[in-house]
Amino acid sequence: MNERLDHILKQALTPDQKPDLLLNRKILNQIKEKEEMKIRKRKWVPGIVFSLVLILAAGTGVAYAAYKLLNPEEAVERVGDERLARAFSGEGAVEINETQHFEDFDVTLLGIASGENLAEHVTEKNGEVLSDRSYIVTAITRTDGNSMPENLSDTAYDNMRFFISPLIQGCDPTQVNIVSMDGVYTEFVQDGTLYRLTECSNIEIFADRTVYLCVSDADQSSAFGYNEEAYTFDITTGAISRKENYEGVNALFELPLDKALADPEAAEEYLSTFEPDEESDEEYAAWSREADAFMSEITPENIEQYADRIEESVHVFGPEEDEVWYDYTMPDGEQIRRPMSREREFPDGRTGMSDRIAYFDYEIGVESLKIVTFTLNEDGTVTGALYIPKKS
Repeated sequence: MNERLDHILKQALTPDQKPDLLLNRKILNQIKEKEEMKIRKRKWVPGIVFSLVLILAAGTGVAYAAYKLLNPEEAVERVGDERLARAFSGEGAVEINETQHFEDFDVTLLGIASGENLAEHVTEKNGEVLSDRSYIVTAITRTDGNSMPENLSDTAYDNMRFFISPLIQGCDPTQVNIVSMDGVYTEFVQDGTLYRLTECSNIEIFADRTVYLCVSDADQSSAFGYNEEAYTFDITTGAISRKENYEGVNALFELPLDKALADPEAAEEYLSTFEPDEESDEEYAAWSREADAFMSEITPENIEQYADRIEESVHVFGPEEDEVWYDYTMPDGEQIRRPMSREREFPDGRTGMSDRIAYFDYEIGVESLKIVTFTLNEDGTVTGALYIPKKS
């Protein structure tokens, strides 16, 4: 594994926000928690922001005709994009309805639509509208008949971290996936089924290759990452396949793209943007080790020795508030968001600062770290605050 796989973004917009994205390093919340797994991110990934309405999961073995599910047009209407819904009923869209089954989940690929200016809710990158996009609708149900969690902050969500992404034959899926393809998604639960609308760069330029859609439980070292344990990448043929003995969710669909729409020249130009910069990788790896070393020294008892609290960032949650978001925007526009769960932060109910100290990084250098803490007060309120490292 490339040492550069050190961080991954963990940022979500609130459900009523449109996915208007500033997909640059400054808006990516690459979050790690001292007491938890390392979360990793590739350097050449420009970024991804998720607009989360609710939650997700997935399925194996192929069958057709999903029952009691919304069709792609209906699902997109539910998301609130009427223009895109109309596109899913147009000639260029393909309704698929292929279901793959797993022990705990069934996942259905409902349909796909691609093209220019299909959606009302535009996606931006560095201030520029990304207009040529592919949109894929999937549905996930539980095989035990229970509903998918309807609250993103539900503790049940912790065991349902899944990854949905197009993958391209001939491209290393650890490098070329939804994260690096300017991806966003929106999802919701209706009648116990989770629906996800995934959006990314237009994949029709790869139509002369096999283009897949993977749906898997996430890499355990990455809350939203591609799971290398679930699939095999053949470097000789470029083919991607499921690992049949994988004990989890590793659905893999082949997308029915019109080969006449392939553009090999545009595809090669697009893929050239994924070339890693080895010198920058080494620099980032060194910085990551430095940041980890810095944070390893910090405890609730000594944080004031290492970092200064930004008073403007302080937010006090009432005794009744739980499973909510701490949200603070820096003067330069960087948005810091972290979920606050009393059960996770204060499992024993003791007052004081939680040991779960999270930190975000945007640029190289310890001084770029943003540290978020939660403190349980005697009156039952919780204080959320942002710290930045002291200047040396």
